[in-house]
Amino acid sequence: MDDTDLEPVAFTGPDAPSEPDTFADQARRRADTEREAVEWAVAELESLIDARNVDLEPLLEYARRSRESMPDRHVRSYEAMAETLDVDPDIYEVYAFAYSDLCDELAAEPAADPSRGCTNALVSPSRTGRDGSLVLKNRDIAGRGARPKSVVEQPAIDGYHGFLTVDTCGTVMLYKGVNDRGLVAANTYIDANRDDIEPEAQFRNGTVVRRVLEECATVEAARELLESIPTRQLMAQTLFLADGTDAVLLEVNPLEERIAVADDGAVARTNHFVLSRSASTESSRRRRERATALLEAGGDEIDRDYLWRIAADHEYGPGNESICRHPEPETDEHAFGQLTTASAAVFEGGSPTVELVMGNPCETEPARCSFGDEFSMALRTGARWLEWLRYQ
Repeated sequence: MDDTDLEPVAFTGPDAPSEPDTFADQARRRADTEREAVEWAVAELESLIDARNVDLEPLLEYARRSRESMPDRHVRSYEAMAETLDVDPDIYEVYAFAYSDLCDELAAEPAADPSRGCTNALVSPSRTGRDGSLVLKNRDIAGRGARPKSVVEQPAIDGYHGFLTVDTCGTVMLYKGVNDRGLVAANTYIDANRDDIEPEAQFRNGTVVRRVLEECATVEAARELLESIPTRQLMAQTLFLADGTDAVLLEVNPLEERIAVADDGAVARTNHFVLSRSASTESSRRRRERATALLEAGGDEIDRDYLWRIAADHEYGPGNESICRHPEPETDEHAFGQLTTASAAVFEGGSPTVELVMGNPCETEPARCSFGDEFSMALRTGARWLEWLRYQ
């Protein structure tokens, strides 16, 4: 990466060259910004799909049906990005809405740990020694080698809050972030969903997290939004919420149609419920036990540096069962058949700022980005992620 890639730029706030007026305008700008990374990823997937003769129709059917539960503004954003990018439209739709299922088709063998998800931790003010809470998210996904990440910043539009996050290039769903009011939301997926809810009626986790960031200013408002949706229509997840004064962990269980609450000083979750029933894989159990033990050993005041130590922990690895998850030696180039860490982030409730790492947190120092400030185009475009990938 040359020095020009590191020139900082502001996309929102007083130093921004222009503010988009609509969600479609913002999506087009984002597509232009992330074009290289997204078009590379979709072309890579196109080659693999052709080589392995993958039937896209079942994936496309799910993608199109599940889009019906999304707010119109998110659908408009997706359509604007699709029109801007020079990619195969069907493959892009699967990339955007059915990627985990595509990974199952592209994997040489089924994933040893079929759970989809991450390792998250929430530390309340009583344990941080600060005014705000801290939230850690290690984003673990299958197929990370074809899933580029960028820092995404969206301004406030049409009365909806702006947000800042690190997430997948070219998608409209979010799994973590902080908004311009300092509300933090981050989730982990749980394999405990209803089979009697059609995709059109099921609110996907990435849609729910984005709605929380766009529509809510406080933890209380976020909980009211969730309670306004029938729990049976939600996907199972643990949802970490924090603002300047409040912090809570919610176990959203559509099978039992209830939302269980944990507001302890420091809690960790992986890919199973603790306050209600769900399946538990060995990886999920060991990662949560390790993260919980590290939180308990952190003393009365846990700071950002300590959370980054947890994010980079290799107690059982660095393979499938560690917190910082690397591909196993036999995994294919893109790690389609294994869940591995693609990015990590630490947020503070009440502060519209994120500390982040592209790739595994054991390999590099975190970058710090604040909503409305200038920061590197290499982070905004996905170029930093592409550089990390080249050196794997």
